[in-house]
Amino acid sequence: MSDNKQVVRIAVNVMRTRLTVIGLNIAIVSFQITQLYSMSGGVNLPGVDHQVHVRADIALYLALSLSLIALVAFLASSSHDEVGYCDHWSFIAGDLLMYLGLAYTITGFFAPLFVSFNLFGDDLPSQVTQVIIFQKTILFCGATAWFLAMYVGPIITLLRSPFSRRANVSLGIFYVVVIVLLSWVNSEALMFENEMMNASEKTVKHIYFLLELVQPLIW
Repeated sequence: MSDNKQVVRIAVNVMRTRLTVIGLNIAIVSFQITQLYSMSGGVNLPGVDHQVHVRADIALYLALSLSLIALVAFLASSSHDEVGYCDHWSFIAGDLLMYLGLAYTITGFFAPLFVSFNLFGDDLPSQVTQVIIFQKTILFCGATAWFLAMYVGPIITLLRSPFSRRANVSLGIFYVVVIVLLSWVNSEALMFENEMMNASEKTVKHIYFLLELVQPLIW
């Protein structure tokens, strides 16, 4: 982490590339939210005319919210002058939230996909080997993307941050707190979904919470 006390001036084009990523992520999330209505393997809830993928729906709406917050953080980091350099630590906060939003978008895509793969394999037992190969390959790629977005990207951002060590440490703590809080929300969603599908099974809360920190293991 940098301990540079000089004035930080990040080129506005650096921020623009991130705004492009956020815009693309919002478009993907909006598309996937509507697609979930037609996917099997969800939960039947009273008053709802389609199966609900509780965990995936929550992940996608969190991804949307995080992306919008990151968008505001990036815009707030730009100075109001003729150049518009990004000179505020909110730029790093936006970077962290952007990565977190990407991770939750990945969850919203891959979590229901593997449920569909399991149902597909049950319906075509003669093709189960091929289904498993497809499933494991996609799982590996999706898990890699999730870990890069959730942990590797933010760590690199904090290590390469040009802002003060104090600001970077504070932002790192903020990121960990957000991960813990959202992992708790996700674990509650996972327990609700599992209990609705398997009413007789009892769940252990702390195990689900810990698994959310390495989420691809429960896809």
